[in-house]
Amino acid sequence: MKICRTFLFVLFAVLLSSSLSAQPITDFKLEIFKPLPELDLGALSMANNLSGAPKVFQISILPEGVDVILEGEIKWTDIGKSTSVPLFDFKTRVFKSTTFFNTDLGSTAIRIARTNSNNTEINKIINKGKPTGRFDFNLTLRNAQGVAVKFAADYVEFINPTQSFTILTPSKDAEGQLGNILVSWIQVPGSDHYKIKVNKRTNSNQSLENALASPSPYIDFANIPNSSTSVRLTDLPTLRPLQEGLEYVVQVVAVIKLPNENKDLPSEIVNFRIAGTNDARDNAIKNSLMGIMSSLPGGSTLMNVFSDRNLRINRMLDENGNPISQDQLTNLLNYFISHPDRVISSQFIYNDNQ
Repeated sequence: MKICRTFLFVLFAVLLSSSLSAQPITDFKLEIFKPLPELDLGALSMANNLSGAPKVFQISILPEGVDVILEGEIKWTDIGKSTSVPLFDFKTRVFKSTTFFNTDLGSTAIRIARTNSNNTEINKIINKGKPTGRFDFNLTLRNAQGVAVKFAADYVEFINPTQSFTILTPSKDAEGQLGNILVSWIQVPGSDHYKIKVNKRTNSNQSLENALASPSPYIDFANIPNSSTSVRLTDLPTLRPLQEGLEYVVQVVAVIKLPNENKDLPSEIVNFRIAGTNDARDNAIKNSLMGIMSSLPGGSTLMNVFSDRNLRINRMLDENGNPISQDQLTNLLNYFISHPDRVISSQFIYNDNQ
């Protein structure tokens, strides 16, 4: 009698298991964790033993405990392209339906039966240094007999592999009026908001990075909505007023909100100059001086001085220290340009007090 009870219990367990396996799948979801500002390409692959990879996506199959097979592919569309190419495709062995991460593949009872990789396209991505463009995940859920029962899809776009995005305006070495400096940039997908920083560049030998990092920035604003891709500097609060005739540097930073921290994605640094009221006069005088210097021995040193965009002409004096007008200086320069043989010598004297 005891043997009969045991047999009946085992039979009941087998019937219960068969009943669970025969249940229809009611829910099949794929969720890719976004945004993903950067990621190693290996985390997108489908293979056994991925427990060390970052968690990129979650798959939910309900009810749990049903025998299923998961099949899918990942396609890639590069930036600027309109068609996608296959990167990976895979198929699992039969496993019990559950909710799991990509890191559970091959590390639990979910085993990969086959996988294929498009090494040619994968190498293109590797050569870029970081994944770029759009990655589409297309999944098919099959029952134990291999019949397709559910489908799921999602995609992810990697925002910038070089950790820098492009400022559209101002362009490098641009010059504009004080009230008309527009900073615009390429939108960064997944950004929560933008920050902008503006600082003065003291001379042409100062690096853009050093100028931006100098103390007491002119603008350091961190609340530009993610829907914006441009801002006029006069519309932002300033820590110090911008001045005509000076050179500045600007950088925009996209702020990406991640589960545990925020990530800053900076643009390149661009220099620009705000035109002064006397720019036309100064440029004419400097160009005339450079024309003279080009024909003089040792004139290259003086040409470098006058080619500095930050050089301002505050006063014009003759050899006796008396003020002279712009017309007087222009006439004198034109005379020397026409009669270079009359120039006896030239020298540059730097006086910090003038």
